[in-house]
Parts: sequence; structure tokens; C-alpha cells
Amino acid sequence: MRAAVTSTRRARHLASIVPRAFASSAAPEPSTSGHGAHGGTNAVDRFDSHSLVKALVRAGFTETQAEGVIRSTTDAMTRAGVVGRGELERELMYGRAETQALKVELSGAMREASAGMRHQSDQLVSETEKLRADLKYNIERITQSQKLDLNLEKGRLRELHGIQESQMKSVEARVDKELHQMRTQIEAAKTEIIRYSVGTLVSLGALSLAALRLFM
Repeated sequence: MRAAVTSTRRARHLASIVPRAFASSAAPEPSTSGHGAHGGTNAVDRFDSHSLVKALVRAGFTETQAEGVIRSTTDAMTRAGVVGRGELERELMYGRAETQALKVELSGAMREASAGMRHQSDQLVSETEKLRADLKYNIERITQSQKLDLNLEKGRLRELHGIQESQMKSVEARVDKELHQMRTQIEAAKTEIIRYSVGTLVSLGALSLAALRLFM
């Protein structure tokens, strides 16, 4: 697109420089020697090609391109000196028409390039939206998977905690049962000890009374 704009500027500049060169070269100068009819033939001799080359180079043409334009201009001026001013004007009109056609062509190319860039921009936006949607879907899928794993882990921990709590209760119940049995055994042993102690005391008392009776 930048090259097209540059070509348009060069064409405009050429269209403004060359007609002035044609007009100044084709116009016959007043002759003091009475040979004014040959003024158009001498226009090529008065044509300042060097200045026009410099002007075209300043306008962005390369020196080779500028020299080519000068050669074409010189040929046109030579033909103009032979066929007359009418043909020169037709050449100028033809050049302007070509310049206008070039402008139209460049304008169309710029519009096509703009449409292409707009289409590419729309495609890029569409692809970006698609990527954003895919990324959102993947994030949500990963999040849901993590939530499911977390819920499963929580359930497993609750189940493990329930098993441990049940085992603790079973151990506590067994310990309580054993303690109760030990208390029962201790109480029974205490009863037996008391009974044997009372029996022993009664026996000792009876023996003591019997001994007293013997000695009395």
C-alpha cells in the first residue's frame, strides 16, 4: 500500500512538471531575425533537460527513471514540433487520461488492500474469540475436575474418620467391659478375703475360749 501511495505521488508530480516543460518548450519565442516560424522546431534546443532530471529525482524518481522520462518528453516535443500544437495537446490529454487511470487503479488497489486487511482483521478477531472460548472451556473443565477430586478426597477422609471413630468406640467398649470384669473380680476377691478373715477370726476366738477353759 505504501508503494502504491508513493507511485501516486510520483505520477501527480510528473503530471505537474511535464506539462509545464511542454508548454514552455513548445511556445515560440519572439524572433528578431524574422524567422519566427521555426520557433517550434527550436523548442527541443531550448528544453532544459538537466533541470527536469533534478526535479524528477527530487520527486522520488531514480536517475535512470528520470532520464527515461526526459527521453520520452524530448521525443514528444520533437513530434510536437513536426505535427503542431494540436497533436501536442492531444498527447497531453492522453497523458492526463493515463494519469487519471493510474489514480483510479491505485485507488481500487488501495480499496482492495483495505478490504483484505479488514477481512484479515475480522479473521484474527474471530480466531482470538475462539481461542478465548477454548481457554475458558479448558479452565472450567480443569476446575470441575479439581472440584470432583477434592470432593472425592473429602469423602474418603470422612469415611476414614468414621472407620477410625468406630474403631475407637469399639476399643473403648472393650476396655470398659474389661474394667467392669476386673472390678467384679476384685469385689469377689474382697468378699472371699473378708469371709476367710471372719472365719479365721472366729476359729481363733473359739480356740482361745477352748484354751481358757482348759486352764481354768
